[in-house]
Parts: sequence; C-alpha cells; structure tokens
Amino acid sequence: MKTINIGSKEVIHFIGIGGIGMSAIAEILHSKGFTVSGSDITDNIIIRRLKKKGIKVFSKHAKQNIRNVDIVVYSSAVKFSNIEIKSAIKKKIPLYSRAMMLADVMRLKSSITVSGSHGKTTSTSLISCILERANFDPTIINGGIINGIGANAKLGNGEWIVAEADESDGSFTMLPSTIGVINNIDLEHLDYYKNLDDIKASFVKYANNIPFYGFLSINIDDKNIFNIFDKINHKQIYTYGFSKKANFSAANVQIIKKNNTFFSCFDIINNIEKKILKKVLIPLIGSHNISNTLAAYSVSKGLKITDSLIKEALKRFKGVKRRFSIIYKSSDTLIIDDYAHHPKEIKMTLNALKKITKNKLIAIFEPHRFSRIKELKEDFINSFENADIIFVLPIYTAGEKPIKTINNFELSKLFKNKYKEKIISSIDGCKSNFNEIKKTISRKDNIIFLGAGFSSSIAEEFKNFVEKNE
Repeated sequence: MKTINIGSKEVIHFIGIGGIGMSAIAEILHSKGFTVSGSDITDNIIIRRLKKKGIKVFSKHAKQNIRNVDIVVYSSAVKFSNIEIKSAIKKKIPLYSRAMMLADVMRLKSSITVSGSHGKTTSTSLISCILERANFDPTIINGGIINGIGANAKLGNGEWIVAEADESDGSFTMLPSTIGVINNIDLEHLDYYKNLDDIKASFVKYANNIPFYGFLSINIDDKNIFNIFDKINHKQIYTYGFSKKANFSAANVQIIKKNNTFFSCFDIINNIEKKILKKVLIPLIGSHNISNTLAAYSVSKGLKITDSLIKEALKRFKGVKRRFSIIYKSSDTLIIDDYAHHPKEIKMTLNALKKITKNKLIAIFEPHRFSRIKELKEDFINSFENADIIFVLPIYTAGEKPIKTINNFELSKLFKNKYKEKIISSIDGCKSNFNEIKKTISRKDNIIFLGAGFSSSIAEEFKNFVEKNE
C-alpha cells in the first residue's frame, strides 16, 4: 500500500465525494495542500461548497476522471463494479476505503473519536465546540454541518483531531483513537452486521483499541453497553448518564425559553470530584441531547478543561444542520428538518418536540433502506405515537435493491392499523402533494420532516411553498 507523505504532490480522487463523511476528509486533505478531485452523480450543498473551495468535482463517474490520479478513495456506497474503481485497478492506482483514508489522516494528531448508533454527530459537534472555546484549535471531521463553523470539517493547528466514528461497515475499529466515546449500541446496519451480538462485538473491538495512555467514555444508561462492560479491557473509563452510579450524571432537567430559543437547563453531578455544576444551558432539547452533552463533558474533564469554559461553550453552541433544525417559524407554526431515520431517533425527536408545543404535530417521514424497514418495521410503527398526522414518502434506497413487500404504501397500511384515529397518507414528495398537505393541516400545526435521504430538500421546497402561500 502506498504511503501518503504530507506535503507531497499526490493527487487524491474521491468517488462519492458528495457524501458527508467523504467530503470532510477531502476538505481536510485539500486544506493540507493536496490536489483533490472527486466525482458524484448527485448535486448538493456539500458539492457546491467543495467547488467554491477549488476542488474539482465531476458530475458523473468516468474512467477519464482518474487519468492523472495517484490515489483513489471510495465510499462504502460505491460498488467495485464502478467504472472509476475498475479503471484504478487496471492502472494499479492504490485504492483506499473512506475509513482507511480517515485512519491515515487521524494519525497526524492525537484523536478523539465518537461512536454509537445514535448521537455521534451532535456529540462530536459539542466536543469540538468546547475544544474550540478552550483554544485547543482542533481539526474536526464530522458527519453533519456544524452551524458554528458552517461546515462538517475544519483543519486546526492544535494537537487534537475530533472525528465521528461511523460503525455502519465495521471500519470504525480501524481508527487510531486516543480517546473514544460510545454513546449507545442499537440494532442497526443489518445490511452489514449479522445480529445485535455481532454489533456489540465490533464495539468491544473499538473500545479495546484505545491505548493505555488514552481513555474511554461510555453511556452506562444504555443496556447494550452495560452488557459488554466486562469485555472491555481498558483501565481508564469514564461513565456518564442519568444513572446516579455514573461518574457524570444529569439532574433537575427542565426546558426554558430564552430569546425565542428553547434550552435544556440541568445540573451535572461530578461524582469524581464530588461537586455539582449547576444550571448548565444547551440550546438543545430531549433526554438524548442531555446524554450527548454528558458525553462531551466527560471528554472535556478528561482533558482538564475547566467547568466555566465548558459551561460557556455549551451555552453558545449553535447546533448542527438537520438536527432539529427550525427552517421556518411563525407566531404559531414551526417547520423542522431532522435527520432521524431509526425508530429510536424518531421516537426521541418527536417526544422532544411534543414537550415544547401544544399544537398538532405533523410528521413527514422518508423511510431509509429496505433492510432497515424490514428488520425494524414494528419499531418504526410504534415510534410515531406522538405524531397526530403522518405522511409517508417513498423509501430512500441508499443503493439497496428493492424488496417487493416493503414500500411506503404498505407502511401506511401498518400505520393505519396501529393508529386508527390519525390521518395517514402515502405521498411521492413532489410539489403536487404540497397542496394536499396544506389542506390537511391547520395554520397552528407544527411540521417535522424526518429522514436521511431527500427529505431535507423536500422540506426546503415545502418551506418555500408555505412562504409563497401565506
């Protein structure tokens, strides 16, 4: 395998550069002085940002795209039948998976990686925000756009890199982590893993890769993490959660509204130092976000950052794009864009929204992956109990082959069987459906778009439609 020498003249090409993880690595390498190019069949805000930075992006896959390339990086969504991969193999150009390239980039610095089935992006963003406030000047590689920096990646001059560790294809076990975080473990990514035990085993491997001079932060509220605790060999472990047994726990949680923004306000019980950090404010709601905050706090304390700096950073946190993003607000209506695409994420997000509004809650849901819907069908149905009206969009394939019995019409039937009193409809997401949605809801209803595929662009289009028809 070819070694990358920082400062050399290698040309690095990314197949699927528009993905959130791929774009972050590409941006870091570009900032480091490498010549970076990429290809992607979709156009999105990420690609447009990369182009503005001077990165050449091809709008289709073709063998001529890698004519003068030294290294090719491919995303997990790209098959080996891809013409650029086939051409790279023929030309004997070194091939790197996304995880392999990320691992190489991370070896440049000491690293903090955040893993877990849910909450990785928010936790990574919170840690990054605190380290920025504490003048660590970290390098950041994230799975979502951090509003505070307007990007999902940033090259810092400090010794630390903060990165999201994606477990979807098992590759997170390859990352050279100095500090590791495990937020939770759930039944997920069954297109790669055999079962829950298989998923747990990968997290054990990740945990045991942390070196003796680093540490591990884990959420002991999570039963699946608790079940693997005795298999983790690391001596230095910090625990966090709502449990009183945790090293860092939350208490006295309430939601307050300041300057038209909802904040969670709570105390952090530091059982290591036997003290309480009172009235911590974060502009996020929901118990899951308090857990994410505790994860960030545990890492920060391990790095000896003061409570006053942590508290100030959390208060000023500007959030993450597509994590409960309010894209429209009137006196009595919210339109929210959210990335939630797993039953647990959906349930937590809808629970949080229910706490801040008395009006009807309209969920426009884009299912993600046929395999996920097949395995977690009942969980999906049960996760929408707090929605008053449900619109089901076509399933986002994410490159999977369709399963005949799994589609949005069948899902709608299951929703109707469960929630007989609710309005439930299948729609195709086109503008022609916007009038139907508008007729179904009242002016005071709150609308949330949920999904990891095209739902965000549909949400933006719907927002524009609402503004034009006010």
